[in-house]
Amino acid sequence: MNKISKIALALLVSAMPLMGQSALDTASANAQKKLDASLAKLSDLRETIGKEKIPLTKERDSLFAELRDLRREANRAQRISDNQSSDLSSFEDSIKAQGEMVDYLINLSAEFGRTFGSQLDPSEFEFYGEKITASEIAAEDPHISPVEKLEAQKSIIAAGLARMESLSGGATYEGKAITSEGLLEEGTFVRFGPITYFASKSGKAGIVEQGNSTEPLVMPIMKGEFDAGVVALASGQEAALPIDATLDNAMAIEATKESIGEHIGKGGIWVYPILGFAFVSLAVAAFKAFELMTLPKPKDGFLAEVLAKLASKDKEGAAHAANATSGPMGKMIQQGVKYSDHNPELVEEILYESMVETQPKVMRLLPFISVTAAVAPLLGLLGTVTGMINTFNRIKIFGTGDAKSLSGGISEALITTEFGLIVAIPALLLYAILSRKAKGYLARMEKMSISFVNGIKTIA
Repeated sequence: MNKISKIALALLVSAMPLMGQSALDTASANAQKKLDASLAKLSDLRETIGKEKIPLTKERDSLFAELRDLRREANRAQRISDNQSSDLSSFEDSIKAQGEMVDYLINLSAEFGRTFGSQLDPSEFEFYGEKITASEIAAEDPHISPVEKLEAQKSIIAAGLARMESLSGGATYEGKAITSEGLLEEGTFVRFGPITYFASKSGKAGIVEQGNSTEPLVMPIMKGEFDAGVVALASGQEAALPIDATLDNAMAIEATKESIGEHIGKGGIWVYPILGFAFVSLAVAAFKAFELMTLPKPKDGFLAEVLAKLASKDKEGAAHAANATSGPMGKMIQQGVKYSDHNPELVEEILYESMVETQPKVMRLLPFISVTAAVAPLLGLLGTVTGMINTFNRIKIFGTGDAKSLSGGISEALITTEFGLIVAIPALLLYAILSRKAKGYLARMEKMSISFVNGIKTIA
């Protein structure tokens, strides 16, 4: 590098700081101008914002106030709506409760009508029958209003109250009733509470039987002993009358009583074989008891006397002593004396043969009593089965509502069982007693035979 170049380079290096300072100053001045412009613009903007902030704030406050008013109005409207909904719900619940109350009153009054009808005396159906029917029809009619139903029930309730008031001191009224002769006659009813008397115009009287027919049925009181009193009372005079405190229950129980023949007749065909077995078994038991009681029995000391004769070698005297006693025991000892000089084992066999021969005679006819004790319950069970079959057949035809149509089969079912047990239990007891007595007689024979054989062995 030449000298001139070095000088130029030195001048350039020395001038560079001056050039940098000038550029920096220029940049700073420009930045300051921009800053001043921005601050001026910011000041203008703030002034504008300040001017616009006040009306905007007022507008905002106005909008917030309006919002609060709208919220209050909305809350008030919501409360009114809720209150109206609550009132409507309460009103609907009240209407529903009142409807249920009306239905309950209709059902309750209808039940009163039905109960009222069931408690009426047959003589009163003429006066209250139409009202009871109208009440029942109204309660079941879906085409009439509840008010119309209540009107129908109201009439029957009023009739019931009027009836109670009229019966509190007794009442008389005209009507018709069926007398004990089966004739429908006109007359006067006299009613005291639940008891009703009837006096016909022909002078016949009695007490009205309740609940057996649509027409009042008059039953005589103690075979007509109080007819005059009932007639006098019906005509307005004083009289003494009997009162059934059981409200016809005593008469109903009396009516259910039946004779032995009627009771047997209800048992059906199988009662008669049971009774046949009973009579034959009773006759056999009586005959057998007489036979066992009359069997000859040796007197005390009989066997000792016979053995004493044999011990003294007096066989003829022993035979004479044995012949003095009759019956199976006497014959057995007679056989023993006859063969007393033979081997004791042979004598024992002969005596045993005599006992075997006697056993069928003593035990005869007793098995028939035992058979009766076994067969009678089976016949009763057979009658029960046939009776129940008849009952079920009647249920197919008449249903279960008619108790009288079912009573025949049920009576047959129960009565045959009853008679079967009535026959079987005594037959079993008779068989046990007679069998024990017969076996006791055979045991006594066996004891006597053993004693006789032992006596012979001792003598030998």
